[in-house]
Formats: sequence, C-alpha cells, structure tokens
Amino acid sequence: MATSRVTVGIINYGDYRHLPLCLDSVKRQSLKADLITLLDNQSCDEAIAPIASAYPEVRLLSMRENLGYSGGGNRIIREAAGYDYILLLNPDAVLDPRCLEEMVIAMDSAPGAGAVGGKLVLGDPQIESDLDDAGPRVLDSTGHLVFRNRRVIDRGHGEQDLGQYDRPEAIFSVCGAAVLFRRAMLEEVRIGSEYFDEDFFAYKEDVDICWRAQLLGWSSLYHPAATAYHLRGWKRRDDRRRVPWIRKYHSFKNHYLMMIKNELPALFWRDFLPILWLGVRAMAYISIMEPALWRSVLDLRKYWPGAQHKRRIIMGRRRASVEMMGRWFV
Repeated sequence: MATSRVTVGIINYGDYRHLPLCLDSVKRQSLKADLITLLDNQSCDEAIAPIASAYPEVRLLSMRENLGYSGGGNRIIREAAGYDYILLLNPDAVLDPRCLEEMVIAMDSAPGAGAVGGKLVLGDPQIESDLDDAGPRVLDSTGHLVFRNRRVIDRGHGEQDLGQYDRPEAIFSVCGAAVLFRRAMLEEVRIGSEYFDEDFFAYKEDVDICWRAQLLGWSSLYHPAATAYHLRGWKRRDDRRRVPWIRKYHSFKNHYLMMIKNELPALFWRDFLPILWLGVRAMAYISIMEPALWRSVLDLRKYWPGAQHKRRIIMGRRRASVEMMGRWFV
C-alpha cells in the first residue's frame, strides 16, 4: 500500500461526553494518523481543558464562535495543507481499529475516488455492551440514497446488519459523521476559500460536496470493511417534533440550496413531477404543522445570489454527463 500523509479532524460542538472515546479510537488505529486536529466550536474552556490535557498530541482549535460543520470542516482542511487524505469525524463516532487503514486502502485503489465512507452502525459508544453485542447490529448509514424527488436518506438506516451491504460499491455521497476525502478532489471542488459551502452551516453539506464532486467527475465509494459506531441524537423514524428547530431550519433550507447549485436542467425536467409533489407536500406540512419553518423558505432569497454564483462556477467545471448523473436518482 502506498504511503500517504493522513490527517484526522474532529468537528465538535458541545459534545464533550463522547470525545474521549472518539479520540481513543483514533489513537488505536492500525494506520496512525500523521496529525489529529480537534476543532471545538463555541469552545467551553472548563469542558475542553481536561480533554486537551489528556490528549496533548492532539492539535486543539478552540473557536469562540460556532462555525458549524461547514466552517469547522473548512478550517480543519485549510490547517491540513499538504496532507493527501483528510478524515473528518463527528465527536460521537467511534472507529473500529482498522477503519482508517481500510478507508485508505480503498482510496489508494481507486484514483478517481474523492470520498470514501464505511459501514456506520448505530450505537452509544459509552455503553460497552453495545459495542460487543453478539446479536445483529443496527445500521446507521451505508452512504446516501437519493430519490427522483431529490429526497436524501441514509441507506440502510435502522436495518439489522445481516450482510446486505457487505459489497464495496460506488455511492452518491458519504455521511459526514466519518468520511475520508482526497485532497486533490477537495481542491478541485473548492469555490473561493470554501470546500464545504458555509451557507449550509450544518446538515446536508456532506451531500452537497459529494454532489458537486460527482459533477466534476469524482466518485464516492462505500467500503464496508471500514466500520464505525455512531450515536445520533435523532433518528429517521423518530417523531419530527423532537427534532431541534434549528436542525430542521438548516435541513430544509439546504435541500433547496443543493438543487439551486447542482441540479442539471435535463434531469430536473425529467423528474419534475416527483420534485414538485415533494415540494407541495413539504409546504403543506410546514403550513399546517410547523409554520415557523416558513422562515427557511423566505431566507432562501438572501442565499439566492450566492447560490447562483456558485452554480455558474460548478457548471463551468462540470465533466459528468447527464446520463452519468441521472443514474443516481432512483
């Protein structure tokens, strides 16, 4: 296997409970990272100080403000100039000891791959029995699945792991909880100083960057031999009323920002009816159930000029054909 300079970056916001297990799992990797960076959004000195003391080998970036996943990820990527591969993690991800090595093996074997993700399993990393349970595990994500109406879901989420996703394959995009990026791809999709679109702040920025990479001819890979555990605060089958409002706001806004920036006209008109029907249902839902979410729709006006500017850049760089892109929308 070719030697590559690998860095790991963890983007934290208030989740000091899981950071030690996450960092321990990074330190136990069979392939050692050349650099580990922890970016702590809106850092709490009292909470982060014990962690910084316990892990002196970790570069700590304490942010006074909350940069979100997008801004935090961009800062880590810029700090890791010169590294071939960059693994970004959520603080509630716990890696199998061979996870990073398997991701690098997959990346090294596929020069056209810009992102690699593994098999994410649902579980609370602080419950040891959850990690060692001999019964079937419950999947969190094996990559993203995109429907013709442009709804995006985590493939396999909530299913028992019975081997149905044990084949390596190309996927549309990788869940940002644990994703390995190739530096060359990141530099090609970068717009200005941004790799991730900072208008997204958080949620669906992982789908957006992989969609952009697909348009530029880069692939995303699912490599099931790379496994990790992930604790989510909210799961797809939970009651939507439990989801924090700010998460719903950004998720709804970012769904349409993705389409404004990345949608190909031929595919939009091919799938116009499913897209329209999803939009009508979404607007009806927020009008009846959560009218406060109309703010996310109205706020699209202020993001529109920037999104159009980014679209012109993306489409000017596009190498993927309509046929290549159309196969992803099922």
